[in-house]
Amino acid sequence: MPPFIQPRQLGPNLWRLGEHHLCLYLIRDQGQAALYEVGMSGTTPLVLAQLAHLGLAPEDVAWVVLAHAHSDHSAGARGLLENLPRARLVLTAKSRELLSRSSTLGRFSADDDFTSAEVIRRAELEAPRTWPPLEPPPEERLLLMEAGERLTVGGQRVELLPGKGHAPGGLLAWLPGQRAFLASDSAGFRHPDRPGFPLYFVSYPDYMQTLQGIAARQPTVLGLGHQGALAGEQAARYLEATLAHLRAWHQKIGQRFRRSGDQKEVSAWLFEAFYRDELTIYSPANIAYCCGLLVQRSLQAEGLIA
Repeated sequence: MPPFIQPRQLGPNLWRLGEHHLCLYLIRDQGQAALYEVGMSGTTPLVLAQLAHLGLAPEDVAWVVLAHAHSDHSAGARGLLENLPRARLVLTAKSRELLSRSSTLGRFSADDDFTSAEVIRRAELEAPRTWPPLEPPPEERLLLMEAGERLTVGGQRVELLPGKGHAPGGLLAWLPGQRAFLASDSAGFRHPDRPGFPLYFVSYPDYMQTLQGIAARQPTVLGLGHQGALAGEQAARYLEATLAHLRAWHQKIGQRFRRSGDQKEVSAWLFEAFYRDELTIYSPANIAYCCGLLVQRSLQAEGLIA
């Protein structure tokens, strides 16, 4: 039997669920519970087992907050809602719009198939190897909320904040009672020993402003979307290093384009620089597409292209 991955307690009312590559966060207080992050199809059985391990009945989870509408952060919604009968899926109107498009769902299904299979293999998870194509989340289970609104989970206030620059309609979560910031992909793609792949797929300036705002709150707990959570000085050092890392690569992209004048060449160079280690849970086609977005956003921010 595959080894069970224990939940990790981050604070009095906060746990990290999931596994190394994909992280979800449980907020639990006074008989109420909420999940921040949805994960993918391949991680859902593990997350349900982790909830049971912590003594939560399926009916105890009232909310599942969707951080943003990317395949690895949304494809697990169906499995969670099917097994958490009272839970509402909290998401923005923009995320709902994206997850209702057949073209988006078709692409996300292919991405989910690849990434879920890789995570199951690498983490030795006990999970099915196939699942149905993705469908729009059921309207009757949705709770539309926008940045600036809040949830109250028992005695815990959860402030929803905008995750600009990475994906349209993203939501971050700030727990002021324990100074925990659940940042998803707005705090970078971390490798265990270094900052990793840039994630400013929508806007470089907006992403950097969001990341600076996270750092300015000086969180005692920083919940990342990938490769774990950090605390205290480790979180502060990581945020500082990630800001510097992204600035450096943004400048390198501009410099490379000024020499070559070829966006495709710069994208291929970026792919070769980053497609290794944890990033290879995603298909080469997926990351090549993301590299094209990064080049475009950096060049737009520099005024080198429209």
